[in-house]
Amino acid sequence: MLTSTALFLIGLGFGTLLNILIVRLPRERRLLGWPRCTRTGEALLWWQLLPLVGWLLQRGRARDGRSLHWIHPLVELLSGLMLLRLYQLYEFTPAFFYLSFVCGVLLLTGAIDWIHRYIYTFVILGAALLALIIGPLVGMDWRNVLLGALLGGFIFLLFYLLARVLFPSTAVPFGLGDVYLAIFIGAVVGMLKLGTALFYGMAMAGVVSAGILLVRRTGRPTPTYIAYGSYLCLGVLLFIALGGMGV
Repeated sequence: MLTSTALFLIGLGFGTLLNILIVRLPRERRLLGWPRCTRTGEALLWWQLLPLVGWLLQRGRARDGRSLHWIHPLVELLSGLMLLRLYQLYEFTPAFFYLSFVCGVLLLTGAIDWIHRYIYTFVILGAALLALIIGPLVGMDWRNVLLGALLGGFIFLLFYLLARVLFPSTAVPFGLGDVYLAIFIGAVVGMLKLGTALFYGMAMAGVVSAGILLVRRTGRPTPTYIAYGSYLCLGVLLFIALGGMGV
């Protein structure tokens, strides 16, 4: 019980560090330095940095009354829950530490894509390269890992090219960032489990897209497109939490 509580708290803290990257990477700010409010630019007080608690004490609002993005406490909560779940599945084995890294990349990528509709190439491809190296070291077949990366990239490259043909004059629903994300996912889960890992995220994105189309028919304003990469990341997190990796 004590170990589980400690891991959950560590996961919350890890989520806070991820939030710093989520805020600073898109703004091209230096990664070091005391965090500042995303709304006012003022330096945060120590209690405002407390995972979940800081956001709740502020009631989700900055000092000037503007709302703070809900995705930041969600990242912290998911980080804590995933670290706890990984311990339940793998205890302190190499797979635990490897998948903790994977979950961090997924949370970072999914959150940035949700807010900015952008996936960082150097982050996701760098993580994919590490997955190709570390995956076989934690018990995965290197051929399965390599073929997973190639297959994931190939499938989503086809999606991207098809989208360019179908939507030549509008914003393309798929970007190259989604292709790179699929390479990373394929390297993590391997070719044999790629379909299952992608299914969760694609299903969620499909349901949301259908809902948007239904609302649009009523004449209400709707988003032009969804952050597809965010749903893929969330789907893989669910796949991992359900024990789908099996490493």
